[in-house]
Amino acid sequence: MSTNTENKNKTVSTPEDYLEELVSIKLFRDGGRYRDNVYVAVNGQNCIIKRGEWVKVKRKFAMVLDASEIQDMKTAQMIEAEEKKFQTAESKLA
Repeated sequence: MSTNTENKNKTVSTPEDYLEELVSIKLFRDGGRYRDNVYVAVNGQNCIIKRGEWVKVKRKFAMVLDASEIQDMKTAQMIEAEEKKFQTAESKLA
């Protein structure tokens, strides 16, 4: 996900104001798995984000997408590490 923060010189008075600020994001789009719009929900509020175009969303939704992407990367790393451990153990048995 690409993020372009706007209102750089604007003062934010509360954490809630910060989370409500609009930011521009662009979600990856391809013809396969990443072609559908993305539904995001935060504390009972939700939005649908179109892929492949720059759109403005509240920062809280962008932060949830960032956290999800980080979790996906950590999961992929863990799976890769477990596969290596399994292959090592399997080769010792053969």
